[in-house]
Amino acid sequence: MATSTKSARPELPPARPTLKIFAAFAHYIGLRLVDWELDRCVMELDVEDRVLNGTGVLHGGCLSTAIDTAIAHAALFCTVPENFRSGATVTLTVNFIAPVRLGSRVTIESKKTGGGATMFMSVAEARDETGRIIGTGQGIGRYRDGCHLPEGLPRPDGVPEGKSPPRFS
Repeated sequence: MATSTKSARPELPPARPTLKIFAAFAHYIGLRLVDWELDRCVMELDVEDRVLNGTGVLHGGCLSTAIDTAIAHAALFCTVPENFRSGATVTLTVNFIAPVRLGSRVTIESKKTGGGATMFMSVAEARDETGRIIGTGQGIGRYRDGCHLPEGLPRPDGVPEGKSPPRFS
């Protein structure tokens, strides 16, 4: 009788709900913002078929997207719920440490480590459901004008909560 070379994965607990609905690619890959406060956030990603590479493990670009998004969100929590904060990544370094297989859950914790009125620095650590570190990252971002303050800026009319106004008209 043949034995399987795949190790049995423990059954994952139900996914935590997201605190923010993402747009575009982050939504497509299933990224969830599960804990968010000033200078810190936690995101989760369940490894499904759509995020695998050709060798059957989590695609590096998908992990990079998750780490990039977490690094930015660590610096963009807004203390005034009606307002918004926004920024963009300037540099991103991701270290791929271990492969992640189908059925796993990746948790990314990020923390803002510094910055000022125009730039911020953050770090992130990604772990699988067993607590094993599978990747790390660090990045520098640029705040949108006025978004460096924790209270953010008033949201323009017609821009829904959870979304930033477009940069260009």
